[in-house]
Order: sequence, then C-alpha cells, then structure tokens
Amino acid sequence: MNWKKRTALALAGLMSASVLFAGCGKGIDKDAVVATLGDKEISLGLANFMAQYQAVSYDNMFLSYSGEQMWSNDLFGTGQTMTETVKADVLDAIETNYLLEQHMGDYKVEITDEEIEAMKSAAKQFMEDNTKAAVKALGAEEEFVTEMLRLSRIQSKMREAIEAEVDTEVSDEEAAQRTFSYIEINTEGYYDADSKLVEYTEEEKLSLPAKAQETADAAKDDFEKAAEDNGYKVSTYSYGKDEDNSTMNEAVTKAADELKEGEVSKLISVEDGNYYIVRLDKEFDEDATEKKKESIVSKRKSDHYTEITDKYKEEAQWEVDEDVWEAVNFDELYTIKQNDSTEALEGTEN
Repeated sequence: MNWKKRTALALAGLMSASVLFAGCGKGIDKDAVVATLGDKEISLGLANFMAQYQAVSYDNMFLSYSGEQMWSNDLFGTGQTMTETVKADVLDAIETNYLLEQHMGDYKVEITDEEIEAMKSAAKQFMEDNTKAAVKALGAEEEFVTEMLRLSRIQSKMREAIEAEVDTEVSDEEAAQRTFSYIEINTEGYYDADSKLVEYTEEEKLSLPAKAQETADAAKDDFEKAAEDNGYKVSTYSYGKDEDNSTMNEAVTKAADELKEGEVSKLISVEDGNYYIVRLDKEFDEDATEKKKESIVSKRKSDHYTEITDKYKEEAQWEVDEDVWEAVNFDELYTIKQNDSTEALEGTEN
C-alpha cells in the first residue's frame, strides 16, 4: 500500500495536544483486555493509544538517521527491536502509574476536580483539533486522552512526594571535585570542520610521538598556546576522588592526582594509544562541587523513587495478555518539521 500522511503536534505540559493527519489507520479491538492489575483491567484501546502517542516522539528522535526500518531494528543493543522496547516501556509505565494511584493515600496526594475538568477539556480539544484519519491512526478517544493525562499527573505528583523523603544534605567532602584542563592527542587522525575523522598517513603517525612531546614541553609554559599552535583543543574535566571515572581514562585522572594547582603533567600515554597532557586548574572547584551535590541529590531521588516503585511491582499481581498486545505495532511513521508557530509531523511509507 502506498500512502502519505501529514501530522501537526503541539504540546503544552501534556495538557493539550493536536495532531493533523491524512492517511489510514489499522483496526484495534479497543475493548480487549491487554493487562490486569489485580482486579483492574487495562483496555487495549488505552494501551494502544499511549503506545502510538509515544511512537511519535521516537520517530522524531531516531527516524532521520535510523531509517524507516527503525522499528524492526535493535537500536539500543538490548536484543529487542525498537517496537518491543517501546511497547515494554509503555506497559511498564501503565503498571507503575496505576500502582502509584493505589498508594496516593500513603502520601496524601490528590487529583482535584479542577484538574480532572482541565484534563477533560484538553482531551476534548485534542479530539476536535484532529481529523478523523488522525484519530483512527492514533487510536485516540476522548476517554483515552483524559486517562493518559490523568495517569501522567498522578505519576508527577507521586514522584514529587516520594522524592521529598530524600535527604538533600551533601557535604563538601562527599561531593568535592578537582578540575583539570587537558589536551588529547588522537593517534589515529584529526577531526575536520565537519567533525569527520581524517586518518593520519603512515608518515604522520611516525612523526606524531615527537610532535606530542614537543606539545607537552611547550604546555608547561603556555598550555592554551601549545594546544593552539599544534592544532589541538583544550578541554576541561572535573572529578571526585572516590567516584567511578568511567568517562575519563583512569591513567589521566591518576596523573591529575599527582599535580598541585597550576602544575602541568608530563606526556601521558594511555592504553588506546592516545596521548594526554593535563594541567590541574583547581584542587577544590567550588562550582563543580555544587553541581556534583545537585547530581548526588538527583541520583538519591531517582534511586529512591525506583526503589519504591520496584517494591510496589514486587507485591503486585500484574499480568499481560501477549496475544492481545501483539496487535499493536508502529507501521505509521512520523517526522517533525517547523510550520509557522506549530510543530508539523509528516511522513511517508511505501
């Protein structure tokens, strides 16, 4: 089947959305029960709409460089296709949000009548703003849109309440950060103006160790000038003494540990063959330490939220009818373009 579709999507805090679309949509048994949470039944109609709605953003993020086969490919290296990954995430979100609803009383969380009315109004507007083809393609119904907004609001309020239990005090000692500047010398080649790697010739590779040493010698007098004169750039890195430095080679941070503020290291050769030159800028970087404190608190909150929701799931009776869920797929492709003051989505499939 050859067809085209055009979609416009506008979002405001998940309280309003519009999709304009011309194309065809597949049939879904909206009343079929796709999952149960204890005695609660989740309809395929709701789950399908939430999945299709999520697919719009994934198409926007990945379609341009992954191609039209993105949904059948394992983009994340998890052993699952993109379709399987997103469908699993959607069901996980539905389970989590209904479990959070069951525990709203534990945290004195409520959804007000005014909020419900606002959701209903947004859902009604969503349906009015869309063509029949768009509604059919997304499996949208006013009750599904309202319920998606309601679940999202529950999740947001409950997450805020759960995370409020976390201790936000972080000492300087725990978060202390050292910051150094570094010059990285790639032994394979250099990056051009288009950020493409241009490989060195064999002759250039042979002369590189001497050039690297010359740069390291010059860096002791003027770090930035040594980098500029030899075609390299200066970057900065902050790290803590007792943390996992997975984003920086351990040999580099060890060399930085040996430096006093303002000192420049000797030429460092690492396992991947590249060279580094390091200058310790701050033994205690106050700004970087404050950012690290924020990061520590954010991780504490995220870990606590995950711990609570995982506990809920361990105690839950959650079952999925895989045969029913099999009917959901993402045949319809979306890409976003700017169109006046709205975001327009358009795509083609042959």
